[in-house]
Amino acid sequence: MFLKSNIEYLLEKHKTNPNELSKEHNIPQATVFRIQQGLTENPRRSTLEALSAWSGYTPGDLLDIDIQLLEKTGGKQKEFVRVESWDETTPLDDDEVEIPFFKDFSFACGSGCINEYIANETRKLRIPKATLRNLSITKENAVAATASGDSMSPTISDGDTIHVDLGRKTIKDGKIFAVCIGGLHYAKRLYNLPFGGVRIVSDNDAEFPEITLTANEIASQQFEVIGWVWQIARIEKW
Repeated sequence: MFLKSNIEYLLEKHKTNPNELSKEHNIPQATVFRIQQGLTENPRRSTLEALSAWSGYTPGDLLDIDIQLLEKTGGKQKEFVRVESWDETTPLDDDEVEIPFFKDFSFACGSGCINEYIANETRKLRIPKATLRNLSITKENAVAATASGDSMSPTISDGDTIHVDLGRKTIKDGKIFAVCIGGLHYAKRLYNLPFGGVRIVSDNDAEFPEITLTANEIASQQFEVIGWVWQIARIEKW
């Protein structure tokens, strides 16, 4: 979503032109051009890793975070502030909402089942109302869950928290979605195929080859799009 604007901002910040970026970091000029024109939001993993090494930001940051806004609001130069303790009894701030937080996504497929689990989930995360409003996500459609495994590495690591919009199920090529296949849950990049088929792609494609399903296989394997993964939160471990 932010790759084009992030690369333009970082080129200006580092006083680098596209030709220098291409030559010094072994990125095809055509790829840099397509990113600048907004023609590709999800380049190859090798390209994202090269851009990450150049910029100092993770591939996930380059794709999903407005880096210029992050830096303007102090994301790169944090000040020390007093952290107030709170628990589930602490009242919500006026600009906050609580959303369900699943320690895992290991429940049965089907919208009815999802709604039932949401209603019964007691764990919550607090999130700014403005964040949801800016992305046109309703509180009712916002959930979070802990990711497991490394099939989407380096974009999503084991233990990361993914935020999912249950209201966006229409596949937009290259976006990451929470999906259910045969009763198991995953976060994967999806691409439309002709005649109602779908490509299911892992960022760690060396260990997890992509899967293609026809329209008939989608039905037989109980494939379901749960929602769009709009944010990935990571806490570094010591």
